[in-house]
Amino acid sequence: MERWRKSWRERGAGGILSKGSPGRPPRLGLAQLERLERELERGPLALGWPDQRWTLRGSGR
Repeated sequence: MERWRKSWRERGAGGILSKGSPGRPPRLGLAQLERLERELERGPLALGWPDQRWTLRGSGR
């Protein structure tokens, strides 16, 4: 907690902004990311789900 206070004092609000996930970048290529975006825009109903909620396979399909 003290690290946050120090960042706030030294740099203001910009000092405590999230720097994002430290995880590795996605493994999908550009074409795969574009296809994924198109499929997500279609929505769950168009892809065979019973309603407009995205769920894990065992959780509602």
